[in-house]
Amino acid sequence: MGLRIVTDSTADLDADEAASLGIAVVPLTVFFGDEAFLDRVEIAPEAFYQRLVSSKVFPRTSQPSPARFEETYRKLAEEGADQIVSIHISSRLSGTLNAARVAAGRAPSGCEVVAVDSMSVAGGLGTMARRAAQVAADGGRAEAARRAAEAMIPRHRISILLDTLEYLHKGGRIGRARAMLGGLLNVKPIVRLQDGEVGPGERVRSRIRGIERIYDSVVQLDDLEEVIVQHTGSEAEAEALAARLRAALPNVPVDLRWIGPVVGAYVGPHGIGAVSVQRPAI
Repeated sequence: MGLRIVTDSTADLDADEAASLGIAVVPLTVFFGDEAFLDRVEIAPEAFYQRLVSSKVFPRTSQPSPARFEETYRKLAEEGADQIVSIHISSRLSGTLNAARVAAGRAPSGCEVVAVDSMSVAGGLGTMARRAAQVAADGGRAEAARRAAEAMIPRHRISILLDTLEYLHKGGRIGRARAMLGGLLNVKPIVRLQDGEVGPGERVRSRIRGIERIYDSVVQLDDLEEVIVQHTGSEAEAEALAARLRAALPNVPVDLRWIGPVVGAYVGPHGIGAVSVQRPAI
């Protein structure tokens, strides 16, 4: 008997990584017209962004059904799990958590399922899932894993330089960043995740300046524990930013990851940003 961790595909975990950590990943779905693709299962980030740039159809997304979560929980219970901590994309960005909670209420007998709102997405959610998985690997129980995940919420920041606000706006995920819609001619928007939803950051005059502001926003933080550079097809720029951060922060792990298709449907192509995780206050 033991504890297992579940998350969803917006955590941006590769399949091999998730398997090695013992994390079960439930995929969301992205659509181009009538064509449906399971996020990171039937369409990889590279292929998605190539299609996003060339397609005349605006993509849409869908959360997993409660039945898909039930199937995942049942499978883990059959493998010996008596507790499951299921950590998901912010409830202010998706109905995924609600589907997980519905399924948790139908959990197999003898298996407790705890659904957790990460108030985050992408690298932030992935970090929480990995921390919870470490608790499970160390023989911990559900309450300790939940606390480990939720402790990350106030300790991380997400900032992303967008090429345009069009995808957030059309996708209905613009949140408080709506205030930035006016007056964006010849400027680039930086948005931040605030209280589990997209919020306004700042406007910059050029892409180069925007990347510099992302860099500055990371290196000025104290007690950094880790940094994740993420992008939606700007691979060379992301690699250069990660290299600069590694040079400036030699004692801080700096990871580099694609933002997956479902989140990328709202970020749009050519986005680049960073997730900064600070150490807990002593």
